[in-house]
Amino acid sequence: MVWDRQTKMEYEWKPDEQGLQQILQLLKESQSPDTTIQRTVQQKLEQLNQYPDFNNYLIFVLTKLKSEDEPTRSLSGLILKNNVKAHFQNFPNGVTDFIKSECLNNIGDSSPLIRATVDLMLLHVSISLSSVGLKL
Repeated sequence: MVWDRQTKMEYEWKPDEQGLQQILQLLKESQSPDTTIQRTVQQKLEQLNQYPDFNNYLIFVLTKLKSEDEPTRSLSGLILKNNVKAHFQNFPNGVTDFIKSECLNNIGDSSPLIRATVDLMLLHVSISLSSVGLKL
């Protein structure tokens, strides 16, 4: 399977507002200098990996929530990158395509930090795809 930039995605996803707010709160708390808070947030984020659409929330924060501060958006992308590295083979159908589509649509983000995060995401998605014989 080859990913083509011209391909239109049929995968539509919208976040639950309450879930989105909870994830945003965790992302903001994770930036605390308090290591106890950071450990608690890390445990909660690891638990969220059990939910099939958690990665959709992360890509949504990175690419769609332009009103959020850049460090929070970038952190969302870095957590997603780590999830791609660790859990790619377990992603539900459509999630990988949604991530690719959102990244490709946001390569030109106005923020250098977000562009760099998106580039990093595409690199790791490409590596993960090639590990199973697919291409970006």
